[in-house]
Amino acid sequence: MLNLRGCGTAIVTPFLADGALDEKSLRALVAWQIESGINFLVPCGTTGESPTLSGAEQKRVVEITIEASRGKVPVLAGAGGNDTAHVIKMAREFEVLGANGILSVSPYYNK
Repeated sequence: MLNLRGCGTAIVTPFLADGALDEKSLRALVAWQIESGINFLVPCGTTGESPTLSGAEQKRVVEITIEASRGKVPVLAGAGGNDTAHVIKMAREFEVLGANGILSVSPYYNK
């Protein structure tokens, strides 16, 4: 079982002027967070713009975060959304990528 202590950051997702994911800036942000002493990272969390990312973009953000953190801190991949089946699919994909866990909310606005 993953035992998280300390402070974790729901990191922002940086974009280029054309709306594409800014992979270089994301890697730099992950490195800066770790150098600054963060205890764990949450890509695609509440501040990670996940509602506006495609599934492929969301997966890439998590993949880059895992690669850039190089096991120095745990990564909890944000997998929330309105589509339960999609959330389950993403959570399983994040597990395969090597995420240490997920952060998810129940599908909001829907009963």
